[in-house]
Amino acid sequence: MKKTFHIGELSKLLGIPKSTLRYWEKAGLITSPRNTENNYRKYYPSTIYTISDLAHYRCLRMSLQDMRKLPQLSPHELADSLIELDHNLDQQLEELYTAKEYIQRKVQYIGEYKRLCQNEYQPEDPDYNKVYIFSIDDTDAWSEYIKDQYQSILLYHTEDDRIETGLAVPTSENPPPIWEKDRNAFYVSFVLKVGYSNPSKDDFKPHLDNLQSRGFKITNILARYLFSACDDKYYDYYKAFAEVYKEK
Repeated sequence: MKKTFHIGELSKLLGIPKSTLRYWEKAGLITSPRNTENNYRKYYPSTIYTISDLAHYRCLRMSLQDMRKLPQLSPHELADSLIELDHNLDQQLEELYTAKEYIQRKVQYIGEYKRLCQNEYQPEDPDYNKVYIFSIDDTDAWSEYIKDQYQSILLYHTEDDRIETGLAVPTSENPPPIWEKDRNAFYVSFVLKVGYSNPSKDDFKPHLDNLQSRGFKITNILARYLFSACDDKYYDYYKAFAEVYKEK
């Protein structure tokens, strides 16, 4: 067995980047004396076992701070540390699964956008029955929006030319809705593209004019947020529904 290894040999032997070995040394996890002839680091077999232990605990996702404590831990303390690490990993796994779920939903929303582009103004009911006010100073509303932006709704009242921002889910107990589905109306779906975080009445007007030219009376246009993307500039894309009545 070799008596010492230089950092390149050790990196290749253990599959650990040289930058990681230098970082661990700087953090005080390992020590490597310098070769007096060329000032290169040299690692003894005992140090190699220490490094392999650190690599093992890194595989367990142990933090650098906790790895630093390892040489001082009793068996009971080590067990407690590992149990706590296990609980933390459970939480991280839950967060990762949630993130994966939202990523899959986002991909579905883009697919829905593509479908709507090919089938504009087709009869389709909204997949929500009420819209609730989204107050900009409401912490719970922001929490819901950050968690799932698909709950964000734009509501355009055609009669008074007014835009409101809402949510498809309530954030308090029994809040009054700002819109409810009308059983006497029918709905047609289409893509609504608006300026990023800056919806304008002009964004709704082409769709309103198109539907009115077909003899429809439009009372409201509801738009459920899908995603934001670039098309010459950054836009918000919505799945919109026009609340339609046939003119007599």
